[in-house]
Amino acid sequence: MLVTGSTGGLGQLTAAHLLARGHRVVAHARNDRPAADVRRDLPGLETVVTGDLKNLEETRRLAARINELGAFDVIVHNAGEYGVADEEILNVNSLSPYLLTSLVDPPRQSLYLTSDLHLGGDLKLGELRGGGSDVTYDDSKLQILTLAMAVARQRPGLRVNAVAPGWVPTMMGFANGPYAPDDLRAGYRTQVWLAEGTERASRGTGGFFFHREPENDVHASVGDNRAQDALLDAYARRTGVTLR
Repeated sequence: MLVTGSTGGLGQLTAAHLLARGHRVVAHARNDRPAADVRRDLPGLETVVTGDLKNLEETRRLAARINELGAFDVIVHNAGEYGVADEEILNVNSLSPYLLTSLVDPPRQSLYLTSDLHLGGDLKLGELRGGGSDVTYDDSKLQILTLAMAVARQRPGLRVNAVAPGWVPTMMGFANGPYAPDDLRAGYRTQVWLAEGTERASRGTGGFFFHREPENDVHASVGDNRAQDALLDAYARRTGVTLR
């Protein structure tokens, strides 16, 4: 199993819990320094792959390194940014997950982390097609949730789901204010529950979950096939890579 953005926060907690439950886990770090830290913190890791998702060329090289490791059962697209420049939000939260989805050999299951803030977002198709970067955090989370549902439709033989972990007390959570009211444990255990797929409710595809429960408050674009296709087209134009 591979967890992106796993040197801290929900990503590291997800990786640590998967390890504790006996799974083989590959972590992802931005560069060599946090990679060394996560190797120390999680000594049971298979390995750590590095690549800064703010840089799309590094993301492409990261995809090649992941493929060299062989096929994965599960990839958790956990990495995300908040409170940084729009271009960095776009690259880390949206374009890089699209590139990894398109360039990495498809795993049996893909999990994408999104947010209830996607409800305030816009797909920003014009920005994507035109090379712009006016994409907010909310926009990026709508894009990634719509991407997840598009991938689920495009790859019916595989499991693809999305998770909103909630406003939990991580560094990213505290960046939005002094209080983070949601359950941190539930924020990462949903990813583990879906990855393992030991219960009937966790073995489906095309789902969107909050703390193990289906989330029904969803932006209209998410389940719209035309919107999904338009997003995939915009991603392909922006990156030169078509989802396969």
